[in-house]
Amino acid sequence: MKFLEENLLDHLQRPEFAELHSVLINHKFSKGSYICQPGMGSNQVFIVVSGRVRVYLGCEEKEFNLGILTKGDIYSTHTGTFVQALTDAVVLMTDVKTFRQRMVGDPEVTKAMVRVLGNILKTSFTIIDGLAFKDVNSRLVALLSNEARRHGMSLEDGSVQIQIDLSVEQIARLVGSTRQTVSMLLSDLVRAGLIERPERGKFLIPNLSALESVGGVTLS
Repeated sequence: MKFLEENLLDHLQRPEFAELHSVLINHKFSKGSYICQPGMGSNQVFIVVSGRVRVYLGCEEKEFNLGILTKGDIYSTHTGTFVQALTDAVVLMTDVKTFRQRMVGDPEVTKAMVRVLGNILKTSFTIIDGLAFKDVNSRLVALLSNEARRHGMSLEDGSVQIQIDLSVEQIARLVGSTRQTVSMLLSDLVRAGLIERPERGKFLIPNLSALESVGGVTLS
């Protein structure tokens, strides 16, 4: 899920925000490492410079994906979520107190943070609704559809390519199912010509509307 249409990094390049930019420190995270976890006690704000970062909740060996942060997205480490680098990632980070002091007079940064948290809340309700009222196939199609519409790359032939960077087991956790069930459902979608899997973590959707019709996806 891409949380912001604009790139917050471009905003921070403006001369009037040089002081705010100066307190943000570069941190590198290797693929699979955690930027933050529940109980870490840190109170930081960070902006993604490069890479893809997953935000999720974890409970009793189940994972509930809340979104994927990419270049220019902003987030906070004290939200009680797991934040994990899906790829090697670089973030600009500072503590919340310093960030708050420097961002006074910059309403665009404040609005960006509110939009991110609002989207997290919306996604949380979507997860609850899906687990309560939809079957596994519908939840899987909804996951693929959401990634395609918010983060996919449209190709000349009308198909959409998405890079999820998750194993089948991880995808199964996201949709509240088992690896075996999700693997079978993905194979069914491939046989039906609704998706293609050119390589691990990458999906090609020839006709997004046709895929969504199978899963009963309702666009918000």
